[in-house]
Amino acid sequence: MSEPTVDMVIEHLRVPPLQARILGAIWKGKGHPIPTEAIIAAMDRTERPRPHDYEDFKIALHHLRKRLKSIGIAIRNTGYARGYHIEFPGGQSNAASS
Repeated sequence: MSEPTVDMVIEHLRVPPLQARILGAIWKGKGHPIPTEAIIAAMDRTERPRPHDYEDFKIALHHLRKRLKSIGIAIRNTGYARGYHIEFPGGQSNAASS
């Protein structure tokens, strides 16, 4: 069986749009760190009265992590102020791109 794509995971878990944009931004890193600022920028693809901020990111990330845990995928902190990366079951950090 091939590795899942980000679209497959989003559909299977019914990930809401904001969380899907976070997942998509981190997934593109294929296990490499993605800076927090880049993830927050990816969140702002819709018109809002104000841009998303770090607090919005942390709340959405918390809910996304809970969803992903059910299928063994984790979003890990890479290190202080170094961003986030994705980790698959078995500790694998590489992903198929969608």
